[in-house]
Amino acid sequence: MGTWNLKVRFFAISLLWFPAWAQAQQGVESLIRMPRLTAMGGAGVGLADDEYALFTNPAGLAGLESRRFHLAAVGLEAPLETYETLNSSITGLRGFDVNTLNSLLGKEIYLRTSITPMFILPHFVLAYVFDFQGAIEGFNQANPSFRIGDMITHGVQAGMGWSLKSGRHPTDEWRIGISAKMLFRRGGYFDIDTAGFLAMGSNGLGYINSIVGGYGTGYGADAGVQYVNHLDRGQELMVGASITDIAGTHFSDPRARTLAMNPSVGFGYVRKLDLFKWKVAADFRNLDQSISFANKTHIGTELTIPLFDFYAGLNQMNLTYGAAFDIWILKLTLLSYAEELGVQNHQLTSRRYMLQVDFNLPI
Repeated sequence: MGTWNLKVRFFAISLLWFPAWAQAQQGVESLIRMPRLTAMGGAGVGLADDEYALFTNPAGLAGLESRRFHLAAVGLEAPLETYETLNSSITGLRGFDVNTLNSLLGKEIYLRTSITPMFILPHFVLAYVFDFQGAIEGFNQANPSFRIGDMITHGVQAGMGWSLKSGRHPTDEWRIGISAKMLFRRGGYFDIDTAGFLAMGSNGLGYINSIVGGYGTGYGADAGVQYVNHLDRGQELMVGASITDIAGTHFSDPRARTLAMNPSVGFGYVRKLDLFKWKVAADFRNLDQSISFANKTHIGTELTIPLFDFYAGLNQMNLTYGAAFDIWILKLTLLSYAEELGVQNHQLTSRRYMLQVDFNLPI
């Protein structure tokens, strides 16, 4: 029984499969996965106009006027192959040995889940964050090497936005915002060579715990600015810039993966009519990363009609799309996106699917 529990634990913390050495190399990571921004190709720095501005551009919080409580914002994402190989992978783990991992080489298995309740007031958001990512990446069957991922993050983040407009109906509006976070993180992504794999085979849980380490504490800050031009009662033009995780958010346990600094700029346009609202956005993110220009580019659009939102975009020149069904206190969002894990565009592309459930209560 103990051996089987060890194998299930190993599988649970290893649910990410890629020949994807470049994911850790890039160090590009968001604290949480935001459904609308993800479905819109990752574009939302200029068009930061909802509570998720807390994580992209806190200046957008200046536009919040409602009072709500997110009882829960629960997200789950994975590639299709994760579901297709789940049963066979668990069956293989019953006889855990080198052949087990050999049978999984070249397959893409990825799992990420998060829970993000939020307390929302005008110009202010307080959020609790829980995020789990697991990974096992395998390549080179002749001389096996692996990357093991086991990362759990939780903590709090709060942000405030201020509007610098003057007068009752100004045409131009400047917004600024800041946010601060206190996070606890355990683990990250770790390379394991053949010798390490053999050690893991004889003392799997102990070996994994030895490389993952314990929880480290980290403190970080984000800042942003946004310009909004109210062209008329039905149109807005928006430009924004932000820096998340200024100077990097580091953790007291050095084995906990650092949240890299992310300077970004973005543009947005909003068109409001009686029965629908149309938004378009374009971002250039991770401006300090040594990656291709295409991998820094994010473009998206959103169409809102009663009860439904529809999304489409290009994330690093890969198609994203999704839809949401919103009935007052309950919102369901289903989307698909592709993310580049390599340095060059289309070097290592991962197609993923995400479901998020949001429960809201007015206060």
